[in-house]
Amino acid sequence: MNTNASPTGYVIGALLLAGLAGVATAQGPRGGIDALDANDDGVISRQEAMDAQVASFRRLDSDGDGTITREELEPAQAAIEGDTSSPAVRRAREAARERWIDNLDRDDSGGISLEEYQAAMTPYFDQLDADDNGEIDPEELRQGYGLEEQDAG
Repeated sequence: MNTNASPTGYVIGALLLAGLAGVATAQGPRGGIDALDANDDGVISRQEAMDAQVASFRRLDSDGDGTITREELEPAQAAIEGDTSSPAVRRAREAARERWIDNLDRDDSGGISLEEYQAAMTPYFDQLDADDNGEIDPEELRQGYGLEEQDAG
């Protein structure tokens, strides 16, 4: 396990692999909140984020054995990135999967458990929740992904 990996890499990898990368960039009055706002109150609560983590984990754990493996990440990653068949892209995808698993696999089992997944992803809620109120609003989401300048223009 690599303990020197970039925390930003964890969340970006998780979002890309889970298919949630569009949450922050989605257009609309609520800035992409809709994808995770289960109760339609305009914000993502800590519980909604945790529920999304579990749902994301279950989507990635295609065989339902409670562990995300490299083999399970391949089809998820390919679906998100599109069907690119260049050898360089395939090698880059494989390297990214290897790094992601190695960085999150705290017990060196060769896969990621739900507990490992949540331990790696949960701190990013706090990072995005700039005002520490237990909720992420559209502005915090845009700012957290560096999109405030984009929206201003």
